[in-house]
Amino acid sequence: MCTRIFNNLSDKFPVTARNMDWYWPVNTYFYAFPKGTVNRGLSAKSAAKLHIAPQQVLKWTSEYASLTTVMGSDKKGYATVDGLNETGLAVNGLYDSHVSYGPTDGEGPFLSANRWVQFVLDQFSNVQQAIQYFATQKITIVSERLPDTSNTQSHLHLALSDADGNSGVIEVRDGRFELYESPHDTVVTNQPNYETQRMLTAYWQYIWGQRPNAPVEHPVFSAPGGNSATQRFERASYYFSFAQAAKKRREAVYQAKSLVAACSVPVHFNPYHADKASYTIWTNLADHRKKIYSLSNTVSMNTLSIQFSPKVTTCKRLALQKEKSTKSACSFLAGDVTDQLVTCDNPFS
Repeated sequence: MCTRIFNNLSDKFPVTARNMDWYWPVNTYFYAFPKGTVNRGLSAKSAAKLHIAPQQVLKWTSEYASLTTVMGSDKKGYATVDGLNETGLAVNGLYDSHVSYGPTDGEGPFLSANRWVQFVLDQFSNVQQAIQYFATQKITIVSERLPDTSNTQSHLHLALSDADGNSGVIEVRDGRFELYESPHDTVVTNQPNYETQRMLTAYWQYIWGQRPNAPVEHPVFSAPGGNSATQRFERASYYFSFAQAAKKRREAVYQAKSLVAACSVPVHFNPYHADKASYTIWTNLADHRKKIYSLSNTVSMNTLSIQFSPKVTTCKRLALQKEKSTKSACSFLAGDVTDQLVTCDNPFS
């Protein structure tokens, strides 16, 4: 359903690109959160529904400001999908059909999968710091329904990338965190588990003549062209493996966008004639050093961006998409819309 590529080919210009694939456009916003925002891991309503006591819910105050993409509504709640914080850490939440979160009858603290991305952006300055935290802390991630009309549970794994070129993946199996950290983990899709995705990388690197004892005289320069998670993973790895490092920052941004575009799923692509089939509804770009966060909206063909601003002292947002609408919810055609964000309530307080 989604593809994330971390373009760290140049250590001067790291950029993360992510395709958000879903069944239809969803209510989508740019959010800007200032440092010092007080958040809760579950709303009071959700905690009561899951029989979790208020004191068992994770609470935190953000250490860093962040720019994010948030989906949802006042009625259904909100979920942070992607974001970039002021230190240059980017976090992408991708659907993971094999996730198995922990039980809700323990002591906690408990954190909704819908708020997991926001927690990581708020609390950590780089990939290593986040990975070390989840290696030692006993937080229980709990699933809620995603705040849209798909009736889908928020089964996620996280892809992390930072300004130093490091990358990480966090998955949950049987309530335990499985952690991966390496600057070589540049491509992430939905499934299989990331250990297997690493094995796929090793296999294809051999086929392409990039591994020890590989057939260097007769490498096979090809990759699958389909839309499954494994095919998108292999195709993204293929184009990334043979890409040259950009010499300028803007080139690195365009390069990241073009790499992930090779894994984009066309609108209404549905080879199985299913009741619903996912396609790419937007593409996010996080420029780790320049601290610019962008979104290219499929329904408008436009790219909007936001930056960190000292003017943001309270939560602000801007509507980008509406649920199942073929028109953009934003009246601005393209460019920097930082000054167009309007003050709003904190959806995670």
